[in-house]
Amino acid sequence: MAGSALRRLIAEYKQLTTNPPDGILAGPMSEENFFEWEALITLLLKSFPSSGPSGTPFEFGVFVARLAFPTDYPLSPPKMRFTSELFHPNIYADGRVCISILHSPGEDPMGYETSAERWSPVQSIEKILLSVVSLLAG
Repeated sequence: MAGSALRRLIAEYKQLTTNPPDGILAGPMSEENFFEWEALITLLLKSFPSSGPSGTPFEFGVFVARLAFPTDYPLSPPKMRFTSELFHPNIYADGRVCISILHSPGEDPMGYETSAERWSPVQSIEKILLSVVSLLAG
């Protein structure tokens, strides 16, 4: 299973480096371990003109996050955690990100999310990062 996960991660890394989304840099932390990534998210984007309220941490923010991919990726979602200090209702004190796209596939036991909002293998690292940018900029 880890072999197919590694192939998928390599393909997604190539896509992210060939055509990176505005304000996002992401890739493996080392060549020896493609299952641990670091992402740099900047909210200084033309596509998000109201990035954050003036005078708040979100105005022109630059945030560092880590993504940990399971060996059965993309069947299971990665875990994402900000290493930058960040105060946001969807970011836990330890930096873990709470967003539907990172929740395991299936029905939500709490009944708040539909299965379509949760992780599925058709999602990608780029979609995760763009969703988090939207969350922070919104």
